[in-house]
Amino acid sequence: MIPMDQYKSARAEADHVAGLLRAALMRAGIPELERSRVRGLVTGSGRVYIEIGALRTGSAVKLCEALPLARTSTPLALSAESSD
Repeated sequence: MIPMDQYKSARAEADHVAGLLRAALMRAGIPELERSRVRGLVTGSGRVYIEIGALRTGSAVKLCEALPLARTSTPLALSAESSD
């Protein structure tokens, strides 16, 4: 286990980054139900992770289209609305 002050700092970082990711997902048009699954996690050793959870196919397509790298690769065959 890590000291409480280190845990609180890691927890604050996890929650902050999860909030930033939820905001980015909102801008990409991902529905609230799916954005709400994003959460910060802190392990017993103090490692910080962001759990994204499951996305519908249409939402995953929207997310890929919103990522800068997606614009330089082959376009996705599915439309963002196809599975919403």
